[in-house]
Amino acid sequence: MSVSVIMSAYNRERYVEESVESVLTQTYDDFELIIIDDASRDRTPAILDRIAARDARVRVVHQPQNRGLAPGRNLALSLARHDLVACMDDDDIMLPTRLALQVGFMRDHPEVSVITSAAYIIDEFGETIGVSIPRVDSERGRREHDPSLFLELIHPTVMFRRRDVLAVGGYRDVLLEDRDLWGRMVTSGYRISVLPDFVMRHRRHSSLMTSNLRRLFEFGEYVDFNVLRRLRGEQEVSLEAFRAIMAAQPAMQRLARSRKNKAGIAFRKSTLYFSKRRWAPFLYHLATAIALEPTHYTRRILRKRAGV
Repeated sequence: MSVSVIMSAYNRERYVEESVESVLTQTYDDFELIIIDDASRDRTPAILDRIAARDARVRVVHQPQNRGLAPGRNLALSLARHDLVACMDDDDIMLPTRLALQVGFMRDHPEVSVITSAAYIIDEFGETIGVSIPRVDSERGRREHDPSLFLELIHPTVMFRRRDVLAVGGYRDVLLEDRDLWGRMVTSGYRISVLPDFVMRHRRHSSLMTSNLRRLFEFGEYVDFNVLRRLRGEQEVSLEAFRAIMAAQPAMQRLARSRKNKAGIAFRKSTLYFSKRRWAPFLYHLATAIALEPTHYTRRILRKRAGV
């Protein structure tokens, strides 16, 4: 089975060559690598062109202007020659057997449309700082109306069937475009599964500290809200309508929602400070998350310690 590996690259001169080489040195070599350079302003385009000149499996497309992740990924999908597609980021590192393991799984499980796998979490300097092993059970999640069982994938570890992703419209140009895609796939009847083998060294950047976490968490809620609506046979609503619905909730529900979001933001910040080994803010934000949602985050920490 041939594979199309897709990557969107933007201003990654520090990491992109190592990332691409980790693809080119896979033990499974029946693949093409499509890289969309999203109008990088550093040496990324020159690095990619140099690699493509010496390896015919690499195709580089240079965007004339920056368009973002979702349009870049959709462009790569439109150029892909094969139905099996492996996602890759421009700063991560594939472990050598990633493609072999995932192709074998997809060959043996034709009923599965999307798989994700485990990853080692590394910092900006390549040091391992943790692990991430997704919990995925799309059938149970659909049955129990629990989006957490099929939305929390590690995107650069994902392999999917191109025809199934295109059938639901591909990536939409929104925040959390990957979470949005998985939700649409599951509610359209496609199956997502997990191969728990470690296939990636997934880089965590301290620059994420500057992200608007409140917007990200709100959009995550919005995606989950529409997933549940579709599972109930209802039409999805706009972001503005979602905000109006949330604002009209009783005071106790709004308070519980606010506490949950604050806990999630605090926990996310704690992981980012951990990646920078800044122990005082790490402990502060971790303690905040546990104080706000003690059961959930205690269990989550215990799972991480156990590597599950």
